[in-house]
Amino acid sequence: MKTLPLLAISLSLAAGNALASSAAPVADDWRKGASDDEKLAHLTEVMRGASNLMIEMGERYKNLYWAAKQGKWAFAEYQREEMQDLVETLTITRPGRAATAQVFLDEGFRALDEALPSKDWGRFNAAFEAMRGQCMTCHQANDHAFIELPAVPPMGTSPILDH
Repeated sequence: MKTLPLLAISLSLAAGNALASSAAPVADDWRKGASDDEKLAHLTEVMRGASNLMIEMGERYKNLYWAAKQGKWAFAEYQREEMQDLVETLTITRPGRAATAQVFLDEGFRALDEALPSKDWGRFNAAFEAMRGQCMTCHQANDHAFIELPAVPPMGTSPILDH
């Protein structure tokens, strides 16, 4: 009876190999056959846009606020670092927004960087509001003033937070 399972496995492997060898290679797979310039053009075309990055930024914004509110300061600092990485990515992927993103990098986190190490909610909350103001300034400069961030965001989505 031990040969039956071995026979079934052998037949499955043989069938899988036959299917794999009969599958024709994709002739127009630009990842393999395109020139370096064509590959670069395709990769540039599919880079995440500002709106995609800002979706993640919104999640980090919520998680930052609620982590600090719950006294989870290390997690709050992590969210702040990840937000900076997102804005830095934006300066690369969307060069047309690099100048306003750089202003945000220079100004947006300044108060938070002073408040987070204190682990003081009142100080953090004032710094968070200052950052929110810088977010709104950036949105306005990029013709997105209609995107208004709440002073008290909805609960974050991270399982680290107490819901």
